[in-house]
Amino acid sequence: MERRYPTNHEIRAKIESIKDKQYQMAFKYQYEVLGRISEVAGKYMPTNDQHRIIEVNGEEFVMFIAKTAKRKGLLRPCARPLDTKYDPWAKEVLDYVESSDKYPFALHENMKTSKTYAMTRAYVEYEGMYWSMSDYNRSVPREYTLDMVKTERWGNDGYKEYLVVFPDGERTWTKNEKHANIGVKVEPRWRRMTSHVLRKVAAQSLRFDYGMDDVDVAYFGGWSISPNAGVSTALNKHYMYMDLHEAELAVPELERIARRYTNKLLVPYDTFLD
Repeated sequence: MERRYPTNHEIRAKIESIKDKQYQMAFKYQYEVLGRISEVAGKYMPTNDQHRIIEVNGEEFVMFIAKTAKRKGLLRPCARPLDTKYDPWAKEVLDYVESSDKYPFALHENMKTSKTYAMTRAYVEYEGMYWSMSDYNRSVPREYTLDMVKTERWGNDGYKEYLVVFPDGERTWTKNEKHANIGVKVEPRWRRMTSHVLRKVAAQSLRFDYGMDDVDVAYFGGWSISPNAGVSTALNKHYMYMDLHEAELAVPELERIARRYTNKLLVPYDTFLD
């Protein structure tokens, strides 16, 4: 069966076709904020007031304030224009969130279960769509015998390490007396689309459709920014790791960061339908 990347518009249409409103809006929110599923329906899910309305050069934006799962809940600004000619989903998601209970995307009172429900539903809804996984190396344990140990040494942590050379020439250091971890290359392959692909698709759209640079996208999606990038270190300030309701001082800084890229989003969405 032929595999190909789904287009941004095909993925959007698939989400629009989801009949359950809560799931549909959860995936729209995930796309809008480049979110991980735990930032939507898990430990870092948003509350119904976790956003601010800002104005930039006469245009209104909703600045969703997401908590970044991989960075201990670090707050990040995900601003989208409210005019539907620029973004078909931002106002719809905002209206849904504001009219919802405290946790708009809580699919179960148990957050872990809620996250699982969202992941499972995405897997079902995106049936027929595939995403290419690049090659990578993963570590796997491989048993060895004493005759394969060529030398020993004491590691910096005070534990003995063994240099193991396997018959096929593979060599590595290990602390384990029965097996050594070796790198095994996993070839590129196609996999069924999951909820996490939305984060990748949305990030690609910001780069290629709207001309955001890597720093813009890093701020938007919560990726680490290199110290050599020459940008503000505001994301590392302590109050941006606090609960939003305890960290109102963070909001002006978040808005300042969002203003870095907001004008780039003022491109009519119809431009991408040609």
